[in-house]
Amino acid sequence: MRLARGVLGLRLDGAPMSLLTNIAPLHQALDYHLQRQTLLTANLAHVDTPGFRAQDLVRTSAGGFENALGVELRATASGHFGAHAGSSPWTVKVDTNAPLGPDGNTVSLDRESVKIASNNLRYDAISTMIRGRLEDLAFAARDGRS
Repeated sequence: MRLARGVLGLRLDGAPMSLLTNIAPLHQALDYHLQRQTLLTANLAHVDTPGFRAQDLVRTSAGGFENALGVELRATASGHFGAHAGSSPWTVKVDTNAPLGPDGNTVSLDRESVKIASNNLRYDAISTMIRGRLEDLAFAARDGRS
């Protein structure tokens, strides 16, 4: 019964909710991991650039990333889809934990590769959760028929 209420857009107290309410926070998590992937691969592109400092995304929301997932997404213009208006729940920071190389570069191929692999794993896990929730909605839309 709980699953059916969530899939059908009813809260446990019977109040209506959007069918995609449970997916919106996961959408923002995908955005975070996509932006982090872009930043990490840019770090790799600068592995031989003297003086380059590795960067990473840092979660800035108070109370942890779980609270950041509840931030409302708004478009800043009619042509923008899923744009973040106002403050972002994450920010780009120089990676202060990266060791300094002899040329002043802080990008480590091994370190960045591990970060990219970890980020990919999280992105894939979130994608799988979204797919499962959408499949639940499709199942409910077919009145429980396969």
